[in-house]
Amino acid sequence: MSQEAKIIRGSCLCEAVKYEIHGAPFTFRVCHCVNCRKATGTAFMSNGFFSRDQVRVIEGPEKVKIFEDKKTTSGVALARQFCSECGSNVFITSTDPEQSKKFIIVALGTLDQETNWLPKTELFEDQRRHWVNGIHLLTKQRL
Repeated sequence: MSQEAKIIRGSCLCEAVKYEIHGAPFTFRVCHCVNCRKATGTAFMSNGFFSRDQVRVIEGPEKVKIFEDKKTTSGVALARQFCSECGSNVFITSTDPEQSKKFIIVALGTLDQETNWLPKTELFEDQRRHWVNGIHLLTKQRL
């Protein structure tokens, strides 16, 4: 079975929220913005972008809570979705109903399995921590 057809599973830290992904992301971006750093508690966030039909919550959908992040660097409000039990960031969607129907962002740090996916771009590089370097990108092109 190819990586693209493979089912990848993920979960929050306490495993109250579990999900599965069917196939590879249409893009993978590392975000250095202040909000992603604060949401993760680390230097950047690894974001996999998937069509809605690729991602399915298989356990604990009622445990997923939403923080509406209105003060983003891009100016686009985001619905940051996290586990209400352990606080793990799991998903991000647009607060725009039309956009949120099209795609979902998965916090790739919550994957339970290794993948061969590589980030395609870095977002908000000007906000990157000075000690972060050497992120291996698939390409240097802007997507």
